[in-house]
Amino acid sequence: MNTEDLEQRFLETAAQVGLADNHSRNALALIARLRSDDVRVRAHYDHSLRVGHLAQQIATLTYHESRPLLLAGTLHDIGKCQIPVEVLGRTSNWTEADALVMQQHVMAGYEIVRGSFDLSAEILLWHHKFQKNGYPELLPAHLHPYCDSTKVLIIEYGRILALADVYDALHRPNDKFGSITGERIKALMFELNPDRHILVTYLYEAGVFTS
Repeated sequence: MNTEDLEQRFLETAAQVGLADNHSRNALALIARLRSDDVRVRAHYDHSLRVGHLAQQIATLTYHESRPLLLAGTLHDIGKCQIPVEVLGRTSNWTEADALVMQQHVMAGYEIVRGSFDLSAEILLWHHKFQKNGYPELLPAHLHPYCDSTKVLIIEYGRILALADVYDALHRPNDKFGSITGERIKALMFELNPDRHILVTYLYEAGVFTS
């Protein structure tokens, strides 16, 4: 699916889940920081739109609120607009220094999104927290005095976002796994998410995850 089709699908899905038009347009305006003619940057724009759609689908299947996950998924990598292109586009010869630079995108994204979509900003903080050596190590205080159930949901929504993110990311060539497809991706989804085997199985059976 090309960039324009991904954008149109986002707008259609946003309308279906009851997101106000000005909010969906604002989200696209924010993530447009990654809508570059440089294919190394544009890849992350398209990835973000796909992850937003996946996160929304997972939310629907698991009876969670769709709107915050659609927004958090779409905006989760917006902080990459502040990462040097030579690091952002690297798929091989990855160094520890590169990894530390890349890790900055989470807090950068949080700072960009907060004030416009606070709940989504809280959720996107978690999309790399569940992996081995997850980051950021320290999280900022909540932006609002949420009730305990909302605090729990923020973490669970972050876990759903992480699933959508890694699934889509595995479809792109990367330094760790190279270029992989099909059963190898499926095997890695189980390997990388041992706490969510039942959910991953369900998502494949439901056709949200397809290859």
